[in-house]
Amino acid sequence: MNAVGISDIGKCRKNNEDAFYVPSPADDIQNLYIIADGMGGCNAGEVASRYAIDSFLDYIRQEQISHGEEDIPDLLAEAMAASNKAVYEKSNSTREFAEMGTTLVAAAVQDGKIYVAYVGDSRAYLFRKKELNPLTTDHSYVMELVRLGSITKEEAANHPKRNIITRAVGIKEAVETDAIVEKAMRGDILLLCTDGLSGMLSDKEMADIIGKRIALEKKAQRLVEMANERGGYDNISLILVDVGGKN
Repeated sequence: MNAVGISDIGKCRKNNEDAFYVPSPADDIQNLYIIADGMGGCNAGEVASRYAIDSFLDYIRQEQISHGEEDIPDLLAEAMAASNKAVYEKSNSTREFAEMGTTLVAAAVQDGKIYVAYVGDSRAYLFRKKELNPLTTDHSYVMELVRLGSITKEEAANHPKRNIITRAVGIKEAVETDAIVEKAMRGDILLLCTDGLSGMLSDKEMADIIGKRIALEKKAQRLVEMANERGGYDNISLILVDVGGKN
């Protein structure tokens, strides 16, 4: 499956607290893609994001060996819980990592379906028929206001508290995971990204780039370039997956 992942520090941050997983042909876990956006003092954010992904993969690996095939949504939810436990325990192991946490969005593609599990405000989108539609709904303060009808989605995009998230991996002993299952169609492209991308570009702007007849790698590079052109206020990370093959 054709996929590309890219992460950029942006224009304003001193270090990159994002992490991602795109399998290479030699990896023992295939058709799984993960993005994480860490938070915490000093370097704890980058520790949280990397540790969360590694713990997620470790759980998937162990389950494949001990139990073989099982229900994918349950497996992703269990891996998220294991990741949360691992980050939570590490954050409580030393003052250096105290209160660290991370967003996490994971997508598995198998048997013509896309399975997504997520916590936080890193997103999964599906590009289909020239349109980019979000599969996830941010676990954030402003999206709670949108659900309550207090503000519109347009107002949420520029709200001063738009970066406050209501769920994260590793902050509490347990975390609630949301999940989505979507049937894949020919021509579909899956986008996973941190808010360093989605917070800088509109869905239409991202769709215009993804829809261009250029290589997947060039699409990813152009998305990062445009986010940086807009200011690059945060780390910028994304994964593009050609889920449905060529049009």
